[in-house]
Amino acid sequence: MNLQVVGAMVRLRLLRTVRDRGGLVWLIVMPMVFSYMMGMLMGDWSNGTPPKRRVTVFDQDRGPAVERLLAPLRAHERFEVVVVDSAATDARARALTDNGSATAVLRIPAGFSAAMAGGAKVDLQLTVDGNRLSSQTARSVIDRSLLRMNTEQAARSLVAAPGTEPARDGAAAFDEKAFAASWDQPRVRLRASTLGRLQTQDWGLTRSAQHVGPAYVLFFMLMFMMVSAKDLVQERHDRTLARLVISRAGAVDLVAGYFLGGMAVGLVQGAILLGMNALAFGLDYGDSPAALVAVVVLFAAFASSASILLGTLARTGPQADGLGSGLTMALGAIGGLWWPLEVVPSFMQAIGKALPTGQAITVFHGLVGRGWGLAETLPMLAGLALWFVAVFALAAARLRRQVSA
Repeated sequence: MNLQVVGAMVRLRLLRTVRDRGGLVWLIVMPMVFSYMMGMLMGDWSNGTPPKRRVTVFDQDRGPAVERLLAPLRAHERFEVVVVDSAATDARARALTDNGSATAVLRIPAGFSAAMAGGAKVDLQLTVDGNRLSSQTARSVIDRSLLRMNTEQAARSLVAAPGTEPARDGAAAFDEKAFAASWDQPRVRLRASTLGRLQTQDWGLTRSAQHVGPAYVLFFMLMFMMVSAKDLVQERHDRTLARLVISRAGAVDLVAGYFLGGMAVGLVQGAILLGMNALAFGLDYGDSPAALVAVVVLFAAFASSASILLGTLARTGPQADGLGSGLTMALGAIGGLWWPLEVVPSFMQAIGKALPTGQAITVFHGLVGRGWGLAETLPMLAGLALWFVAVFALAAARLRRQVSA
């Protein structure tokens, strides 16, 4: 590899970019304008006080113990308790949870209050959705309330029966057997069935700027690279590549020069825009500089490779412009740069996260909103690296073939 040729191509690419004032507008100014405008349109995502989630209770007992059980749930700021004086089947409970009518469904059988007073044992039935954190929170609140009531009932059983000789301090004698029996076999048990797969990671973003800032950095990095593919098309038509080969440059030098030149522009653009977003919108990119650098470098590498591949496929400059813009729009929309992937159906999330744009913005969401580090972002970074390697291999093969032709 001729490093002088590669270095000259990289410097030339940077100089062309800096001297093109119109291009600088789309390189730096327009991303910030779009970030500001879309951030204003999307508004604040913290929602002040979060909306209350409904917990439906089918109460067949209607006794005093029911209100004691539900008191912590009623007092919780996140839940609205709706009591229905009827019975419900498993299918009915699952349907209410599946369709979002309730975040959890609790079924209280007849005899619950009697069981808490020492009568026959009963089981409560709780249905929750494992894909919603609110369901898990409701389950924890109910579990805690029931544990308290069972513990109180067990404590009462420790007091010896009337007529038993009290201890010297005036307290009733401690009955270890009664305590062990009450602890091992509580009067009321909670049987919970979980629907779906438990997710422990919430979205974590509270402001739209936390999404639109990184999203438009990625979008305009890709857009600028893709529309610059017309330069390679023009150089093919002008026989510039052939003259370079005749002079001092080999096919490997041209591939490296075009790739590193585009990557240099992308890295400079990304660094400037991320810094401006941090200053203008107060964005905090998390506590993992390594993951932040990795996602920007890999995405810039992918964008530069995609630009070369498009430049070798397009026949004319206008065709390169049209294809580049269209592909960028499609990757941005499906990959979650226009709106967060978290708000679309699960099958669209799966498609989006399979794309390089979806993988990159998911890393940013994890860094900004979930406190991810390098370990948590590694699967998405690996997917982004695979996209880069695959696209670069195709681009390099086509460019070398065209140079040698």
